[in-house]
Amino acid sequence: MARDVEKNSIVVDNKNYAHINNDPNRAIIRKRRRFERWDGYKPKSLESFRKLMPFVMRTRNGSVNFFEDTFDVTEVVKYLDEKNKKLDEAKKSGDLKDFGNGKIPKYSYNLFFITLIVRLLTLRPWLNRFISRKNIYQRHDVEIAFPVKKQFDDVGEESTRFEVFDRDSNIEDVGEIIFDSIKGVKQTTRDPSGDFIGTATKLPNIFLTCLVLFLDFSIAIGFCPDFLRRVDTMQSSVLFSNLGSIGLKGAPHHHLYDRGTSSLLITAGSVRKEKIINIEDIDDIDELMNNKELLKERYVVDIKISMDERIADGFYYIKSFKLLEEILKNPYQLDERLKEVPIDD
Repeated sequence: MARDVEKNSIVVDNKNYAHINNDPNRAIIRKRRRFERWDGYKPKSLESFRKLMPFVMRTRNGSVNFFEDTFDVTEVVKYLDEKNKKLDEAKKSGDLKDFGNGKIPKYSYNLFFITLIVRLLTLRPWLNRFISRKNIYQRHDVEIAFPVKKQFDDVGEESTRFEVFDRDSNIEDVGEIIFDSIKGVKQTTRDPSGDFIGTATKLPNIFLTCLVLFLDFSIAIGFCPDFLRRVDTMQSSVLFSNLGSIGLKGAPHHHLYDRGTSSLLITAGSVRKEKIINIEDIDDIDELMNNKELLKERYVVDIKISMDERIADGFYYIKSFKLLEEILKNPYQLDERLKEVPIDD
């Protein structure tokens, strides 16, 4: 039995729905069905105008819209401080089973933002759609690509990781995956994406051109060898870059890529202190002009999002951004796994 949260209906179909990892305590999701693309399926609920969009707006970068805002993340800073204090206590006692089985060295902003994106794409599933051959598809999985810098200098190598997350994941589930992935790049030679690109770029131009054409053809038809899919980060749900990790205050806008299937690109700047006004504390405009005590020091961060407007309408995006802000105000909800997830069927 599965509940379609957005349609508020019950679906009973053991062949097409299953618990995540076949664990009866986990949420129910839609299973990949025979003859569907490896990465997604056509949702039946698409309205006619939405189906028309890829025909009149033909490229992803030509259909990009930009969103930016400065968000109050004071509660996030408190949340991560508390999590790290508990982690330090657990390290002293040696009981790390509740902290990613010991794989989480620190609750970082990078971990938080990736968890936030997983939760956002799960609760707002239209954001996890993509377009291929003028058809709109819903992804089977939540897939996030993020860069990893091996050394922080001009010549230091950079790799981009591609990871798949369960839809009901909490922050520990996400941390267990991403820190294991980052460790594989920085501390070992396990870097499939970097190794593949390094090998491919040694080929003569004619063979490299044929390889890229083969990858693009496999994306178009929806069938691609798994090892190639895992190194092509442009086939992810989101390309995410936490530029605050290298000390950049603001976050730049970035275009979408016409190749691949990524419909969202998100950048975040560094978390910093600023004096801001909480609108909820203001009763009238005179109070705003005369009461300097309304200015309060808070932690803020710049977030910028490039999005393919063909996958969802403006109203859907706006509600999604409001949900993002709600999670930033109450980050403790990321401690719990979701009991139910929306199904975009």
